[in-house]
Amino acid sequence: MKRFLIIKQSKSIIIRAIACLLLLASNVIADHNQYLFNQASERYQQDKYDEAIAVYQEILNNGYESWQLYYNLGNCYYRIGKLGKALVNYERAYRLNPKNEDVEFNLRLANTRTVDNIVTPPLYKTIQQIKYFIDIKSLAWIVLSLYFVVVLLIIVKILWRNIRAQKWLMGFVIPLAIVFVLFAALLTVRIHEQKTVEYAILLAQKVEVLGAPTDEGTVLFILHEGVKFRVEDISGQWAKIRLADGNVGWIKQDVFEII
Repeated sequence: MKRFLIIKQSKSIIIRAIACLLLLASNVIADHNQYLFNQASERYQQDKYDEAIAVYQEILNNGYESWQLYYNLGNCYYRIGKLGKALVNYERAYRLNPKNEDVEFNLRLANTRTVDNIVTPPLYKTIQQIKYFIDIKSLAWIVLSLYFVVVLLIIVKILWRNIRAQKWLMGFVIPLAIVFVLFAALLTVRIHEQKTVEYAILLAQKVEVLGAPTDEGTVLFILHEGVKFRVEDISGQWAKIRLADGNVGWIKQDVFEII
């Protein structure tokens, strides 16, 4: 029995030691990333944009990402004239923090420099605005809060024997339940899109969009650097894309980057 307790205590000590080492390692990595971020920001202030990009990229390679990191990367690429790469990073920053005014402004500014004027149908644009009016984390908290409120009101209704009070509670439960279903459906769609739908930015200055995944395919239209599109299918080295106006075609995978 005493031996068993000694072994148990030893395991507990080892587990705690490992936990402390992991915590220390994570703190060291975080401090190192912050140091790199500061170094990259200094290089940006000195107009050394290529050097800043290399340092920011090192942070990403360490497995860390943030809207500030992507925003600064976007600024660096914008300064050296790489519009496509700038838009990729602005889009990533916007996805992580859609309410930030600086991110939204720079994204809009960069989009004004694109050659292609893709006209989005008004109905589709309205649907997209409704769908993305709030970030996915806040949406998840709203759905969770509504769920607990609805469940709590239902429990109170069941336990409260007063018929008039039950009718009064139902006046709150039904509208809240409808709102909960709508928000839950929206959250489901957003999660599904996040996992399955991929958008990309064209990096090449000029690309011919073909009607088939082959070099001999018919040229349907031409796209230029910075245009955003949806990637719908992959066939070998080719990708089927769809623009916001509904036009579809095939381009090679090495001319764009997934957001």
